[in-house]
Amino acid sequence: MKHTLSVVFGLVLVAISATAIAQGQPITVKPEGVTWTDMKGLPGWKQAVLVGDPEKPGPYVERIKIPPNALVPPHSHPEAENITVLTGTFGIGDGSKVDKAKGHVLGVGSFYLLPANIVHFAWAGPKGATLQIHGVGPSGMTMVEAPKK
Repeated sequence: MKHTLSVVFGLVLVAISATAIAQGQPITVKPEGVTWTDMKGLPGWKQAVLVGDPEKPGPYVERIKIPPNALVPPHSHPEAENITVLTGTFGIGDGSKVDKAKGHVLGVGSFYLLPANIVHFAWAGPKGATLQIHGVGPSGMTMVEAPKK
């Protein structure tokens, strides 16, 4: 399992490196250079795209700031996501019903490989969380149930 994760992560890094080389210049992003924007329809959530574009084909790297105690209902993504927790705590569990007892709480430095099309739910801890997500787009999100209004 560890070997598989290393291979997948390595392939993503190779793809990102290939993109940077194709552009003719290395890409460096320092913390003070990260530009955060509000995420549409998610009050308090922030996004910063570091490399690529999650909505277009090709590799991307983005960071997501999740507000304290936020819950993401069951959903899936068409692409695999490589998730690293940078700050706070982040919970994630598989299935079409939220059951935090069946999930995993991940702290700073934790890595989670989420395969494509896996229905899952997620939540942030009491101090929120900042995630770095690597993937190959186009990205997307399909909710299991439409949010109640």
